[in-house]
Amino acid sequence: MNNSVHVGINYDKAVSAKKDILNCEKEFLEIIRHIKTYNSLKKSEISIKNKIKKDIGNMKFMITRIQEDLPKTEETRTFDKKKKEEILIRPLKDKRKIIKAGKKEDHLEAELREIQEKLERLNSL
Repeated sequence: MNNSVHVGINYDKAVSAKKDILNCEKEFLEIIRHIKTYNSLKKSEISIKNKIKKDIGNMKFMITRIQEDLPKTEETRTFDKKKKEEILIRPLKDKRKIIKAGKKEDHLEAELREIQEKLERLNSL
């Protein structure tokens, strides 16, 4: 007794399956290529970051050397809270404020109107 099983596949289905398999292989190869590209870019990024870190360290060292070489002077700093508060509280000129606010409001209102018109056009469709 023969226990063989024969399966028949339509020619069109076989060709379609073959195309699907080939497309899958192509996509896998493209993914592998992208992964290799990513890995090489990541390596170059790491090397660039290390170079930048080294350069920043050198710059810090140079700055400290320059600061050490500069002549030392005696500094006295006074901080007057009242003067600072007066500077912060000093009002801006009203004319400038009104003109700028009006322009911004007009611009914003125009944009809002345009958006509302677009929404109405979309809702009417």
